[in-house]
Amino acid sequence: MAPSRTIAPSLTTAYLAKWFRVISNFVAGLLILGTGVLVVVLVSQGMFQSTYVYVKPPEAWTTLSTSCRLDAAGFVPSSCSEVEVAATGALPWQSIGAQLALDLRIASHNSTVFVTSCLAANSVDVTASVSLVVGERDFPLCRPTARQEILGLSAVEAVTTAVFPNGAFLLSTFSDAKPVERVDVVDTMGVRIPVTRSVSKTIIATDGTTTPTLWNQPNYATSLNSLNRFFLMQVWLVVHFVDISALVAANKIDGYHIGKTTGYATTLGWDNSHNVDNYMLLLAFQILICAVSLALLSNDGVITLEGLSGLLKNKPVLTYDILASLERRKVLLVSLVCTFFFSPLYADAIRYSYGVTGYHFWSLSLLMIAVMMALSWIALLTSLQWLPVPVRWLNRPICYSAPVFVYCTVLFVVIVEAAQSQGPVQAESFWNHGGNTLFLNINGTLYKSGATDTQGTTPVIYLLMPDLIVCVVAAWVASIAAHKVLVGYVVLDTSWTSHNDFVSQLPMPQWVTSLDLDHKNTISIGNKLYCKPSLMVLLGYCTIRDKTRAVHYAMSGETHNTHVYVSSHHSSSHDRVDTHVLHTGGNGHKGNHSALLDDAAAARQHAQRLRSATEYFVVSIYVLVPSILPWVRYFHQPQVFGKISSNRFERCKSNTHLEQGLKYTYSRGDCCG
Repeated sequence: MAPSRTIAPSLTTAYLAKWFRVISNFVAGLLILGTGVLVVVLVSQGMFQSTYVYVKPPEAWTTLSTSCRLDAAGFVPSSCSEVEVAATGALPWQSIGAQLALDLRIASHNSTVFVTSCLAANSVDVTASVSLVVGERDFPLCRPTARQEILGLSAVEAVTTAVFPNGAFLLSTFSDAKPVERVDVVDTMGVRIPVTRSVSKTIIATDGTTTPTLWNQPNYATSLNSLNRFFLMQVWLVVHFVDISALVAANKIDGYHIGKTTGYATTLGWDNSHNVDNYMLLLAFQILICAVSLALLSNDGVITLEGLSGLLKNKPVLTYDILASLERRKVLLVSLVCTFFFSPLYADAIRYSYGVTGYHFWSLSLLMIAVMMALSWIALLTSLQWLPVPVRWLNRPICYSAPVFVYCTVLFVVIVEAAQSQGPVQAESFWNHGGNTLFLNINGTLYKSGATDTQGTTPVIYLLMPDLIVCVVAAWVASIAAHKVLVGYVVLDTSWTSHNDFVSQLPMPQWVTSLDLDHKNTISIGNKLYCKPSLMVLLGYCTIRDKTRAVHYAMSGETHNTHVYVSSHHSSSHDRVDTHVLHTGGNGHKGNHSALLDDAAAARQHAQRLRSATEYFVVSIYVLVPSILPWVRYFHQPQVFGKISSNRFERCKSNTHLEQGLKYTYSRGDCCG
């Protein structure tokens, strides 16, 4: 016998549509897996808890003034310029001078020392701090070109605390007169940054009163309520005096400040940290909901893999689109929405650490937000089914393509946000979205230097919401237009569903739907409409059969001298459904025409008997995997929704369950009326 040849598939629209549906189903699963992997990666990058130290070398400073002189009592009267005094106001500036003299331990018998005011500013978001560099014999340079010995280095910033809700100034001072106590700040990547904790920090109120505070007192501190206050994200910045002696020894820096007595080479650095409250619970929930979603999708995986196998072998297959069936799969829909529910918090964490995590993670967070918005919109449209419908609109829902809607939403969001460079824009302006209670006045310009109010920073989801709404609406309009182009109508007539015994058992969509419920996708014989297996799966049900009983039926046909192949003789626009295949042995061919006709008639009769004998059990697609795994049925007995026999559907009682001792297998089933 010559070997059979594989027939090459025809690249028709129906064939390509089958591949699209199979690939789309795999994408749905990959989105869940990708979310889990992304969360793990982001956790390792410090999504829930991070510390990064940004060093501000002197080469980034500019000279503000070289006029202040300092003695044991503070700034020498009338020695400071108007620019310096205006930075904080007269009373706070006078207290800054007095406190600086105490921190540097200026003795009364010593001559005055020289204080240079430097500005470390960012023109993008108008933030700044004032650095005070103290020299013994002359005014030190803000940007030295070589080794420069100093008596001390200070930073003047603003701060808000519970005691000073309206803001105050924060003076942080490294004094060469104190022994250096080194400590390491460990960042998220495990890098150790040496700093000194022998630092004096003092809060100076606007009326000039002073209050000592901790060496790691933050000046920037805010919170983001992206989800709820239980998962509140808190962010803070602490100024440190970083040890740069390793850079000096390696000749990686030319000009630097160094303590005259201690030999401590230093510059300013800011410890940027954040923490999400109760993030372990959030992480546990994310892992759990991903597992639940994958478990729910595993039932679809069985059918999709069966369809993929058939496509690769160029055989008739059953294919459907999970996204189009979500309105009938409410548990799965809610699970998927919950899977992406935390994406706004992830976007805020990535926005804050954009300079470290970069564009790629930001784009992935936008993709997650886009999927969340699309699925939430589908959930909202599904909720409309509970609203009463006017009589003239009954059984006339508006149709849209769910796959086109989801993919267009993702595409539109990513393109729009990339075109606006939202990643770097939102990262640069992170601290601008929260109010400030106090500023530094530099040459008439108000610079933020901390002192954020207690209201917190605006979450990024609110900043992106206008763009997101536009993208979702545009994608939904595109999905309606796509349905019109592909199918030819927008308003669907579902009145035919009352003429099918299976479909009539289910609630039909009224306002809007993504289900392909066109009566053209059924088989019409007389006044009877038969539901195809692909439509049954789309509505959330599938068929299984008793594997043992099917073998018994096949063995009972051995007395017939034929090869019998039984399949649905009607073809669907989406799939052809094989019901079962019977192979029997042969004893030879009849030698006359009459015998051949009798043999063919016997084959048809046997096929009809076998077809009538095969009974399919209709179960919810949620219990497909438990139904075909006997060990699972020891813990849970899946309920049988109905039975199909001889193309007739019969609804089962609510207490009908699969038998414990039988083995069941997935089947594409048969059409039913």
